[in-house]
Amino acid sequence: MKSYGPYILPQIGSLREMTDLRVKDNPDGIAFFYTGNDGSIVTKTYRQFSDDVNAVGTYLYAHNFREGSHIALLGVNSYEWLVTFFAIANGGNVALPMDARQPMENIIKLCANGDCAALAYSEEFAAAIPAFRSNLSDIPAADARGFVDLPFTSFDEWVSEGAKMIDAGDTSFIDHKINVDDMCALVFTSGTTGIPKGVMLSQKNIAANINQACKNFVLEGNGLSPLPMHHMFGLIVGHLMVFNYNKPCYIVRNIRNLMKDIQIAKPECLFVVPMIIETFAKQFKVMAKRTGGQLTPEQVQAMTGGNLRFIICGGAPLSAMYVKMFRQFGLEILNGYGITECSPVLAVNRNEDMCDGSVGPVLFGCEVRISDEGEILAKGDNVMLGYYRNPEATAEALQDGWFHTGDLGKIEDHYLFITGRTKNLIITSSGENISPEELEEKVLADPAVAEAIVYDVDDVLAVQIYPEKEAGAPAEYFQALLDRINKGEPVYRQLKKLVLRDEPFIRNSTGKIIRTQIKGDM
Repeated sequence: MKSYGPYILPQIGSLREMTDLRVKDNPDGIAFFYTGNDGSIVTKTYRQFSDDVNAVGTYLYAHNFREGSHIALLGVNSYEWLVTFFAIANGGNVALPMDARQPMENIIKLCANGDCAALAYSEEFAAAIPAFRSNLSDIPAADARGFVDLPFTSFDEWVSEGAKMIDAGDTSFIDHKINVDDMCALVFTSGTTGIPKGVMLSQKNIAANINQACKNFVLEGNGLSPLPMHHMFGLIVGHLMVFNYNKPCYIVRNIRNLMKDIQIAKPECLFVVPMIIETFAKQFKVMAKRTGGQLTPEQVQAMTGGNLRFIICGGAPLSAMYVKMFRQFGLEILNGYGITECSPVLAVNRNEDMCDGSVGPVLFGCEVRISDEGEILAKGDNVMLGYYRNPEATAEALQDGWFHTGDLGKIEDHYLFITGRTKNLIITSSGENISPEELEEKVLADPAVAEAIVYDVDDVLAVQIYPEKEAGAPAEYFQALLDRINKGEPVYRQLKKLVLRDEPFIRNSTGKIIRTQIKGDM
């Protein structure tokens, strides 16, 4: 398709400025809505959100969390989580969003590595607080109080106390002058290899990416993202970009209720990872079997709330076959690409400018080029400050003003294509470079394949396949599939070894397959 210019929206310089603009333009408009514990729909206006952020921020200031305190956030998606994140960031403190699906010992270790002696958490994690207290009370970042726990069950008290302080004349939090270049979020990468690194993001980084993303995509209805808020794609694109568009954002508190939530929210756009797309595709197939034929666009619309037009997908590679499948039902999947270090988005297919198989045009305001080695390099205000207490890794990633993503790609006709990861690159004894993702894409194009990973064993290419159970294909079918793929490949790129798995691959919190498990399986 032909490229066109950016969508125009007022530019923001910080999270506070974004909130202030929404309060000025639409104070009584719905910012967030969700299903409460009693099943009723709870709505929060832009004015209410702003007031709650100021109240919680004032409460934190009064309890000596000010200008530099590191506070971890551990919990399921909630309005309380969002308010607390803003209250931490807008007070000059640093929020550490934690992946709640990790083992508790990992989270405690990340808190210690992130100089964090305070934790805001949802009630599901109350039982783990003694372990946090025993491990974090004596770290250098702790003050005389030791470890401080801030349960979201006390959220209403925080708001009430903070509001009373403001009414009594305490404007210390509200008057705090934000330095947009200071770190406001410390996000540990989930990665598929290696030890998590702490990505330092500033308000300038986050605001820049919200501005950039809003220039590439226009939202005209409700937004919904089931992704966890600790995930930067879920937080910044799935919630904050929707907020910046002055559109209602539905908060999914439990992903098990996703289809019910979609019926309630009636979104125009979903923000998801490929694993959710794959789940939808399976549900569509089940529905087709039940109805005895092909699903119609009207049936799919009925399943997805009636207003759904776009699904923005990122976080992991997505097969182009899903884009074509969903288009048959009137749903446009806009595949994108990002990385936590870039706050996170670098490219996304647009409302009227898309190319199947690509991750779309680079965002306006970002610079992307391909190195001589084929690596994607990025530059812009959205690029991180660096890695926390890791100057060596920072120097390796940021060279001459360019961030080295570690991803391989190419740009064709203004569209960015991802071809693999530098860390996953297979180098044969003859010196040939092979991107396993390119071969995996060919294997995954077969409907009998649910998951696949290509790797090397003693200089021979192998593939592990987890079959699509409903297909019921025998082993001979998959060997024939490899034979067909190999016919179009030079000898060094041919798949010589086949392993069929009984269980799906282990994935990280963004849905990416953890490749290090392959060597463990061997």
